[in-house]
Amino acid sequence: MTSVPFDTATATRDEVTPIAVFGGRGGGALAAFTIGRLEAVGRARCIGFLNDVEAVGTAISGYPVLGSFASWCDLPEATCFVAPLHKAKNMKARAEIIRGLGVPPGRWGNVIDPEAVIAGDIIHGVGLLALAGCSIMCGSRIGDHVSIRNGARVAHDCTIGDYVMVGVNAVVCGYSTVLEGSHIAPGAIVRERTTVGRYSVVGLGAVVVDDVPDGAVVAGNPARIIESNLDAGPTLAAVR
Repeated sequence: MTSVPFDTATATRDEVTPIAVFGGRGGGALAAFTIGRLEAVGRARCIGFLNDVEAVGTAISGYPVLGSFASWCDLPEATCFVAPLHKAKNMKARAEIIRGLGVPPGRWGNVIDPEAVIAGDIIHGVGLLALAGCSIMCGSRIGDHVSIRNGARVAHDCTIGDYVMVGVNAVVCGYSTVLEGSHIAPGAIVRERTTVGRYSVVGLGAVVVDDVPDGAVVAGNPARIIESNLDAGPTLAAVR
């Protein structure tokens, strides 16, 4: 078993790797759909979901629930995993869950749609989910367990921290930094050379022109703080 994470962007047709998805409906279903597209080009296949809410055998987007989160270690050693558990205002707890799973780094997969545009010089961690139509441009650095949704744009020389989600058609402009656990909602824009703080939320269609503090929820054009997320509780909302 290699210690290098499986990457669907570079896998060959001789590496049809089985991938199980932590989660279910929502981000999990998007990951399963993307893995299904990769199966068509001989790179990966989705074997189902690991889910703490749905019963074993329940079908989600055509794939079965295989067991609970803890049952990942019962799957064959060749199985890789992805955990797109992103949810605004709840990422502190969900990041703790992902860290606590104990999955070895080499068993996390990087699921990259064939129609994603990824510059050859980016650096990314494990558990990347990059959906169709998104782009990550030259010189950018992407952390672990990041989700870049359909049509989202991460411009050149950006830094995207662990557990970040960049939503549908959102734009993070050049030299910007989005720190751990932040949520950039669909259609939002982050101006160049701007920092979005840890576990903050940028609302739908917001235009960020100044740095966003840790734990802030911002909305509007220009974006303004409307509430704080710093005191988000440690418990995990049900992951379906």
